[in-house]
Amino acid sequence: MEAIQTLAPEADRVLRTEPVKQNQARSSFLRAYLFSHKGGISLVVLAGLLSSLSSFLLTLIIGDFFMLQFQTGSSKGKLLAWLGIRLHSVQDFFWVFAVLLLFKFVCSFYEGYLSARQGERFVKSIRHSLFTAQIMAPAEQFAGKPFGNYLLRYSNDLKAVQHCLTRGVLGGIKHLLFMLTGLFLLLRINLLLGQISAGLLLLILTAMAVLSGQQRKYIRESRTRRSNLLAFVTRSFSRFRQMKKENTEDQVLDKYERRADLLYKANLANGRAESFIQSVAYLLQFGMIGCLLWVMTVRTAGYSAADGLIVVLLLLLMQGAVRNLLKVPSYLNKGRISLDKIRELTTQQPSFPAS
Repeated sequence: MEAIQTLAPEADRVLRTEPVKQNQARSSFLRAYLFSHKGGISLVVLAGLLSSLSSFLLTLIIGDFFMLQFQTGSSKGKLLAWLGIRLHSVQDFFWVFAVLLLFKFVCSFYEGYLSARQGERFVKSIRHSLFTAQIMAPAEQFAGKPFGNYLLRYSNDLKAVQHCLTRGVLGGIKHLLFMLTGLFLLLRINLLLGQISAGLLLLILTAMAVLSGQQRKYIRESRTRRSNLLAFVTRSFSRFRQMKKENTEDQVLDKYERRADLLYKANLANGRAESFIQSVAYLLQFGMIGCLLWVMTVRTAGYSAADGLIVVLLLLLMQGAVRNLLKVPSYLNKGRISLDKIRELTTQQPSFPAS
């Protein structure tokens, strides 16, 4: 424990003066956890991948139902045959449909539960390291900042760190695999439309990553204002008797209103930026479908109407994954900001027991 006190000033100086090393220190929490829990992380990814595949199969098999019931041709039926699934009657459809539904339920349950468990383990380990470093810190260093600021690390920051792992890293891997699987199926249906879809998705992801990077300053401002307000409230309550003796309630209320107003404006700015990013995500996704429809009007040779329809249906199915993938930079940004703040309070590298 004495090492924390001894190394903290020097480590903080190095991290302030060397941005590259600061980034390495920030990400060491996450890297250390991922490395020591490879087995558990792999299970989450596998469950997410199987859940995603079952979603594709459920969509494709519903299309096969119409071919069986109404005796019509279908590109979905062809694609299912390529996947090794052949339905000869409506009764076969309902058996396979029921099995896929059950499989989807089981995979979704385990993916959600295992992901939440990994997130809780990650936060528990960081919380222990953070509390240990704060308890063992010198009194002068601890008193240099209102302890309301320290309390915030145990609520908002740890929640952001948890989302960074579960929705940022693990969710990002899941949605990326889902999108790549969809693109692979699109390429199997029609090479040209699949290539255009892949190019447009790459442009969309690049644009959203740039926009999410611009949002980071609004997140930082909101976090800072929230921390300042919590510190002020904590400080005011600790001086409650003195405030009553001196009759300074009005001055305290004025100071509170100023800080609350700054927090309100910062939250509005962050909310405006996040709403803009999400609105752009919807615009670009449906704009991509519009571009594909336009390509079909310009070049009609090389694919059938059924091919074009199944491409659009698969893109609609992929919208949820793409939309969630576009949210990943936001979760990563918030998590990185919180890890930066936690790093400022402790330089001890956490030790994570293997899963």
